[in-house]
Amino acid sequence: MYTYLEIILSPIIFLIEKYYLLLVSTLTLPGLSIILLSLSISIILIPFLRIARIYEDKINLKINFIENNVKEIPASYKGEERFRAIEKIYEENSFHPIQNISRGLSLYLILPVLISAYIFFINNNNIFDVEVLGMINLSEPDKLIKGINVLPILIFFINYLDSTFRYSKIASGQNIYLFMSFAICVLIYSMPSCMTLYWATSSMFSLLFNIKSK
Repeated sequence: MYTYLEIILSPIIFLIEKYYLLLVSTLTLPGLSIILLSLSISIILIPFLRIARIYEDKINLKINFIENNVKEIPASYKGEERFRAIEKIYEENSFHPIQNISRGLSLYLILPVLISAYIFFINNNNIFDVEVLGMINLSEPDKLIKGINVLPILIFFINYLDSTFRYSKIASGQNIYLFMSFAICVLIYSMPSCMTLYWATSSMFSLLFNIKSK
Protein backbone atom coordinates (compact mmCIF):
# COMPACT_ATOMS: atom_id res chain seq x y z
CA MET A 1 0.00 0.00 0.00
CA TYR A 2 2.80 2.41 0.99
CA THR A 3 4.69 1.60 -2.24
CA TYR A 4 1.60 2.24 -4.37
CA LEU A 5 1.01 5.58 -2.67
CA GLU A 6 4.62 6.56 -3.21
CA ILE A 7 4.33 5.74 -6.91
CA ILE A 8 1.01 7.55 -7.36
CA LEU A 9 2.15 10.62 -5.44
CA SER A 10 5.72 10.64 -6.81
CA PRO A 11 5.30 13.93 -8.79
CA ILE A 12 4.16 15.78 -5.63
CA ILE A 13 6.88 14.12 -3.52
CA PHE A 14 9.48 15.13 -6.12
CA LEU A 15 8.37 18.78 -6.10
CA ILE A 16 8.31 18.90 -2.29
CA GLU A 17 11.82 17.45 -2.10
CA LYS A 18 13.32 19.76 -4.71
CA TYR A 19 11.70 22.85 -3.22
CA TYR A 20 12.82 21.98 0.31
CA LEU A 21 16.40 21.37 -0.86
CA LEU A 22 16.34 24.75 -2.62
CA LEU A 23 15.08 26.47 0.54
CA VAL A 24 17.56 24.81 2.89
CA SER A 25 20.50 25.43 0.54
CA THR A 26 19.56 29.11 0.42
CA LEU A 27 18.67 29.66 4.06
CA THR A 28 20.82 26.96 5.73
CA LEU A 29 18.10 26.77 8.41
CA PRO A 30 16.19 23.45 8.28
CA GLY A 31 13.44 24.52 10.69
CA LEU A 32 12.68 27.75 8.86
CA SER A 33 12.87 25.91 5.53
CA ILE A 34 10.18 23.45 6.70
CA ILE A 35 7.96 26.33 7.80
CA LEU A 36 8.38 28.12 4.47
CA LEU A 37 7.78 24.87 2.59
CA SER A 38 4.49 24.37 4.42
CA LEU A 39 3.42 28.00 3.95
CA SER A 40 4.27 27.95 0.23
CA ILE A 41 2.19 24.82 -0.37
CA SER A 42 -0.70 26.23 1.68
CA ILE A 43 -0.68 29.44 -0.39
CA ILE A 44 -0.68 27.46 -3.65
CA LEU A 45 -3.74 25.54 -2.42
CA ILE A 46 -5.75 28.66 -1.52
CA PRO A 47 -7.82 28.89 -4.77
CA PHE A 48 -8.78 25.22 -4.52
CA LEU A 49 -9.57 25.48 -0.80
CA ARG A 50 -11.84 28.48 -1.41
CA ILE A 51 -13.95 26.47 -3.85
CA ALA A 52 -13.97 23.40 -1.60
CA ARG A 53 -15.00 25.35 1.49
CA ILE A 54 -17.79 27.22 -0.27
CA TYR A 55 -19.26 23.84 -1.17
CA GLU A 56 -18.55 22.51 2.33
CA ASP A 57 -20.39 25.43 3.92
CA LYS A 58 -23.40 24.86 1.67
CA ILE A 59 -23.59 21.14 2.42
CA ASN A 60 -23.08 21.75 6.15
CA LEU A 61 -25.94 24.23 6.28
CA LYS A 62 -28.13 21.83 4.34
CA ILE A 63 -27.31 18.91 6.62
CA ASN A 64 -27.83 21.06 9.71
CA PHE A 65 -31.27 22.09 8.41
CA ILE A 66 -32.19 18.45 7.73
CA GLU A 67 -30.98 17.31 11.15
CA ASN A 68 -33.15 19.96 12.82
CA ASN A 69 -36.13 18.73 10.81
CA VAL A 70 -35.44 15.12 11.83
CA LYS A 71 -35.36 16.19 15.50
CA GLU A 72 -38.87 17.59 15.07
CA ILE A 73 -40.30 14.20 14.12
CA PRO A 74 -42.69 13.20 16.94
CA ALA A 75 -41.21 10.77 19.46
CA SER A 76 -44.27 8.59 18.97
CA TYR A 77 -43.06 7.70 15.45
CA LYS A 78 -41.33 4.34 15.63
CA GLY A 79 -39.86 1.82 13.20
CA GLU A 80 -41.11 2.10 9.64
CA GLU A 81 -43.22 5.16 10.39
CA ARG A 82 -40.14 7.09 11.55
CA PHE A 83 -38.12 5.76 8.62
CA ARG A 84 -40.74 7.02 6.15
CA ALA A 85 -40.83 10.44 7.87
CA ILE A 86 -37.04 10.76 7.56
CA GLU A 87 -37.15 9.62 3.92
CA LYS A 88 -39.75 12.30 3.20
CA ILE A 89 -37.48 14.99 4.66
CA TYR A 90 -34.60 13.70 2.54
CA GLU A 91 -36.70 13.74 -0.64
CA GLU A 92 -38.02 17.23 0.01
CA ASN A 93 -34.45 18.51 0.34
CA SER A 94 -32.93 16.39 -2.44
CA PHE A 95 -30.60 14.81 0.11
CA HIS A 96 -28.91 11.43 0.41
CA PRO A 97 -26.82 10.40 3.47
CA ILE A 98 -23.84 9.78 1.19
CA GLN A 99 -23.60 13.57 0.82
CA ASN A 100 -22.13 13.61 4.34
CA ILE A 101 -18.86 12.62 2.70
CA SER A 102 -18.70 16.08 1.14
CA ARG A 103 -18.28 17.65 4.59
CA GLY A 104 -14.58 16.79 4.45
CA LEU A 105 -13.95 18.03 0.92
CA SER A 106 -11.17 20.45 1.90
CA LEU A 107 -9.44 17.69 3.89
CA TYR A 108 -9.60 15.34 0.90
CA LEU A 109 -7.99 18.10 -1.14
CA ILE A 110 -4.98 18.57 1.14
CA LEU A 111 -4.65 14.90 2.14
CA PRO A 112 -2.56 13.87 -0.93
CA VAL A 113 -0.18 16.75 -0.19
CA LEU A 114 0.09 15.82 3.50
CA ILE A 115 0.74 12.17 2.62
CA SER A 116 3.35 13.25 0.06
CA ALA A 117 5.04 15.43 2.69
CA TYR A 118 4.94 12.53 5.15
CA ILE A 119 6.61 10.20 2.63
CA PHE A 120 9.24 12.83 1.87
CA PHE A 121 10.09 13.39 5.54
CA ILE A 122 10.14 9.67 6.38
CA ASN A 123 12.26 8.72 3.35
CA ASN A 124 14.75 11.50 4.08
CA ASN A 125 14.68 11.44 7.87
CA ASN A 126 18.48 11.22 8.01
CA ILE A 127 18.91 14.73 6.58
CA PHE A 128 16.78 16.11 9.42
CA ASP A 129 19.12 14.81 12.10
CA VAL A 130 19.81 18.38 13.23
CA GLU A 131 18.79 20.43 16.25
CA VAL A 132 16.65 23.56 16.06
CA LEU A 133 17.27 26.23 18.71
CA GLY A 134 19.11 23.59 20.71
CA MET A 135 15.78 22.05 21.74
CA ILE A 136 14.35 19.85 18.96
CA ASN A 137 16.03 17.22 16.82
CA LEU A 138 13.98 17.33 13.63
CA SER A 139 14.48 13.61 12.97
CA GLU A 140 12.81 12.66 16.28
CA PRO A 141 9.56 13.46 18.15
CA ASP A 142 9.95 16.88 19.78
CA LYS A 143 9.69 15.82 23.49
CA LEU A 144 9.64 19.51 24.39
CA ILE A 145 8.15 19.27 27.88
CA LYS A 146 9.42 16.43 30.08
CA GLY A 147 9.30 13.91 27.23
CA ILE A 148 5.84 15.02 26.07
CA ASN A 149 5.51 15.72 22.34
CA VAL A 150 4.08 19.23 22.22
CA LEU A 151 3.73 19.80 18.45
CA PRO A 152 1.00 17.14 17.89
CA ILE A 153 -0.94 18.56 20.85
CA LEU A 154 -0.50 22.06 19.43
CA ILE A 155 -1.89 20.82 16.11
CA PHE A 156 -5.00 19.48 17.88
CA PHE A 157 -5.43 22.78 19.76
CA ILE A 158 -5.15 24.78 16.53
CA ASN A 159 -7.67 22.47 14.83
CA TYR A 160 -9.98 22.86 17.83
CA LEU A 161 -9.93 26.64 17.42
CA ASP A 162 -10.41 26.20 13.68
CA SER A 163 -13.46 23.96 14.15
CA THR A 164 -14.95 26.28 16.79
CA PHE A 165 -14.66 29.16 14.36
CA ARG A 166 -15.75 27.37 11.18
CA TYR A 167 -18.65 25.44 12.67
CA SER A 168 -19.87 27.84 15.37
CA LYS A 169 -23.48 27.33 14.18
CA ILE A 170 -23.19 23.70 13.08
CA ALA A 171 -22.50 21.46 16.07
CA SER A 172 -22.46 18.20 14.11
CA GLY A 173 -19.86 19.56 11.67
CA GLN A 174 -17.69 20.70 14.57
CA ASN A 175 -17.95 17.30 16.27
CA ILE A 176 -16.88 15.45 13.11
CA TYR A 177 -13.97 17.85 12.56
CA LEU A 178 -12.85 17.50 16.18
CA PHE A 179 -13.02 13.71 16.05
CA MET A 180 -10.87 13.69 12.91
CA SER A 181 -8.43 16.15 14.50
CA PHE A 182 -8.11 14.00 17.63
CA ALA A 183 -7.53 10.88 15.52
CA ILE A 184 -4.84 12.74 13.55
CA CYS A 185 -3.19 13.90 16.80
CA VAL A 186 -2.99 10.29 18.02
CA LEU A 187 -1.62 9.05 14.68
CA ILE A 188 1.10 11.69 14.40
CA TYR A 189 2.03 11.88 18.09
CA SER A 190 5.24 9.86 17.67
CA MET A 191 6.21 11.22 14.26
CA PRO A 192 9.51 13.06 13.70
CA SER A 193 9.21 16.75 14.53
CA CYS A 194 10.12 17.71 10.94
CA MET A 195 6.69 16.35 9.97
CA THR A 196 4.78 17.76 12.94
CA LEU A 197 6.39 21.17 12.43
CA TYR A 198 5.25 21.10 8.80
CA TRP A 199 1.73 20.06 9.88
CA ALA A 200 1.51 22.64 12.69
CA THR A 201 2.42 25.40 10.22
CA SER A 202 -0.19 24.17 7.75
CA SER A 203 -2.86 24.01 10.49
CA MET A 204 -2.06 27.53 11.68
CA PHE A 205 -2.29 28.83 8.12
CA SER A 206 -5.66 27.09 7.75
CA LEU A 207 -6.95 28.75 10.93
CA LEU A 208 -5.85 32.22 9.80
CA PHE A 209 -7.24 31.58 6.32
CA ASN A 210 -10.66 30.65 7.73
CA ILE A 211 -10.72 33.67 10.02
CA LYS A 212 -9.89 36.00 7.14
CA SER A 213 -12.44 34.33 4.84
CA LYS A 214 -15.36 35.00 7.18
